[in-house]
Amino acid sequence: MANARRRKNFLSSITVDGRKLTEESEIKEGVVNAFQNILAEKGGWRPSILGLPFSSLDSVQAGLLEDVFSVEEVQAAVFGLNGDKAPGPDGFTLAFWQFCWDIVKHEVMGFFAEFHSSGRFERSLNSTFIVLIPKKGGTDDLKDFRPISLVGSLYKILAKVLANRLKRVVGNVISNSQHAFVEGRQILDAVLIANEALDSRLKSAKGGIICKMDIEKAYDHVNWDFLLAILDKMGFGTRWVNWMRWCISSIRFSILLNGSLVGFFQSSRGLRQGDPLSPFLFILAMEALSSILKRALQGGFLEGFMAGGRGGEGVVVSHLLFADDTLVFCDASKEHVEVLSWAFMWFEAMSGLKINLHKSELIPVGVVPNFEDLARALGCKVGSLPSCYLGLPLGAAFKLSRVWDVVEERFQKRLALWKRQYLSKGGRLTLVKSTLSSLPIYFMSLFIIPRKVSLRLEKIQRDFLWGGGASQSKPHLVNWSIVCMEKKDGGLGIRNLSKLNKALLGKWCWRFASEQDSLWKQVIVRKFGEEDGGWCSGDSRESHGVGLWKAIRKGWMEFSKRVAFKVGDGSRVRFWKDRWCGEDSLDEAFPRLYYLASSKDAWVAQLWDQFKSLGYWNPVFTRLNNDWEMEEVETFFNRLHGHVLRRGIEDVMSWRASKKDLFTVKSFFSSLTPCIGREFPSNLVWNPWVPKKVSFFAWEAIWGRILTMDQLKRRGWVLPSRCYLCKADEESANHVLIHCPKAAMIWHLIFALFGVHWVLPNSIKETILGWNGTFVGKKRKKAWNAAPLCLFWTLWNERNRRIFEDTELANQAILRSFLYMFLDWVRSM
Repeated sequence: MANARRRKNFLSSITVDGRKLTEESEIKEGVVNAFQNILAEKGGWRPSILGLPFSSLDSVQAGLLEDVFSVEEVQAAVFGLNGDKAPGPDGFTLAFWQFCWDIVKHEVMGFFAEFHSSGRFERSLNSTFIVLIPKKGGTDDLKDFRPISLVGSLYKILAKVLANRLKRVVGNVISNSQHAFVEGRQILDAVLIANEALDSRLKSAKGGIICKMDIEKAYDHVNWDFLLAILDKMGFGTRWVNWMRWCISSIRFSILLNGSLVGFFQSSRGLRQGDPLSPFLFILAMEALSSILKRALQGGFLEGFMAGGRGGEGVVVSHLLFADDTLVFCDASKEHVEVLSWAFMWFEAMSGLKINLHKSELIPVGVVPNFEDLARALGCKVGSLPSCYLGLPLGAAFKLSRVWDVVEERFQKRLALWKRQYLSKGGRLTLVKSTLSSLPIYFMSLFIIPRKVSLRLEKIQRDFLWGGGASQSKPHLVNWSIVCMEKKDGGLGIRNLSKLNKALLGKWCWRFASEQDSLWKQVIVRKFGEEDGGWCSGDSRESHGVGLWKAIRKGWMEFSKRVAFKVGDGSRVRFWKDRWCGEDSLDEAFPRLYYLASSKDAWVAQLWDQFKSLGYWNPVFTRLNNDWEMEEVETFFNRLHGHVLRRGIEDVMSWRASKKDLFTVKSFFSSLTPCIGREFPSNLVWNPWVPKKVSFFAWEAIWGRILTMDQLKRRGWVLPSRCYLCKADEESANHVLIHCPKAAMIWHLIFALFGVHWVLPNSIKETILGWNGTFVGKKRKKAWNAAPLCLFWTLWNERNRRIFEDTELANQAILRSFLYMFLDWVRSM
């Protein structure tokens, strides 16, 4: 297998700058020369960034970046790195440093102290291997390989510590149009904003254009002086800037090619993919482009798309960036395109980055009569809507099924690989849960999945689980609704796609309620307004168009059933209708008093009267309470007792479906699939010491769905119904595995091995549910729990041998077969 992988990854030829190289010496020389050229600064004049406006750190934030390194900080970085990643030139994985931390931490901290005082370390620690990873299969052009850097482990720890520090402050200097690598911002935010801005523009009936910009070799071309000038302009301290200078300029590269190292050269520009610092430094460099575009917008040279509606003045969206994936929105005028061209040119000249106009696209929005002229003026390709941004649809109509075709294609590609292999049902279950169920998650985190699409994708999963992708249909032994239940309730834990979609979209409702200044929330608030104290957006009666939020907003009612509120000043919580005082709302708990309330929509703050440092509740009713109502009134005020307003503290939403009061997709999904309360021996069936295929068979047997003769007759097969093991009684699951004399023989052996006297129940399920033993020692208990599953598998194999191979084992051979398998399992425990 290793040899096959090596043959597949071997580069027998490669195209460099249009020239195909086939000789090994030519390949090595050509690749090294190409990377030396890519990573070498060309020199020449570059415009200054001094005239560009940037946000900056204050002195406290800048000082924190340069603090002395603490043991706790370094330890957190060491254990925060993946220990199994490929090692760099020093040959040590991070797992070594994690395992030996108590031994090596003093030497590591000495290294950090030296770096803090001098701002340098040995150049050899920054030596780097470049590995070429193909972007797509079957490629032989160097441009289609992604250069990943394998850096030394000690440098990687240092870079991780510095990156952790930078991550804490970078949000203060990165504009809200950038969404990559900034805490609190997510990749989906940019897609949502783009679609909502596009929707507003299309509904305004005013033409416009979107430019999808492609940056060539983004990390490799960053000019160091430009990057360090940005750090200085943003208020980073001199020591920090010097640290960054040394980290990026002390590198020596070698290329790992066909298992051997070639070349040893220094770079004079670029950042490494694989260095923990690089993502943050790159978005700081891209902030220059954001600044140029904002300057053009403020000067009236560009006009973005206005996303607005019922929420007052709209938000102008002129550009969105996620690392090097950039969208620019502007009017469909030649003047604006020329300004855009000049902006790109100045950014290229400043940063050293090169915008690849041949791969960039200009997309018309609405009616743009001179569109081809505009594309020619900019020098890029012509695109159209719907398009794609960050791997998700841009400008696709609501519930357009064909945008999900790409997900189904991914399903089929995976299945094409798996169909070539013989996989047990246990193996197929693992692949369905780990891969097939996960493929649509990215789409479902923002888009509502159409019912016919979810049914189609679930059918693919069903057919693969039961048939392994076979050309002819195989029986689906257990109902899919049972399969999708949690394992503890008797299912397989495969997630229902529609319910998972609701849970994933519920995260947006939570984020809307809990986030304050995010750009995506500003767009939604200005477009739809706010309701319910600002916890959710307003509802829209307009058509869906290509916007996404209207569909997401429909999930608020289901979401709101699982929220409660912690009252601060009470200005955003409804006194009667929200859950803030007990498990249910006051209108549900006291319907008669709610009917008498004079202000049914009152806020909590309105019904609280402050008296000096104290206060009291003062709900107003339409009439005086009768004597027979006083008991309910007393209960009502007893519930309010202990709840007070806290001036100056904001109200907070809490999530009732989780123990920590914080929203998780998992808790929402679980609440959408309520526990049935069915008794099922899941812990014993899904025993970690038992092969998955055996556990799967035991699960089928407990449900009575293994293909014994009685089951086959129900499915229309005309077959003799006798048991092939004893050749006497009718064959059923309970008979073969519990009551057959061959089964009894092994059951007696198990009871003798463990010194147990046992009377077997009537059914498999009752047997497993009652399979309890009080044994001393964990291993003996594990062996006892695995014994019935080993018995099931032994008997089923013997039964199938007699039917399909027309051979049978003697009783002693069956017992030996059981013992050999059982002892193998026990040895692995």
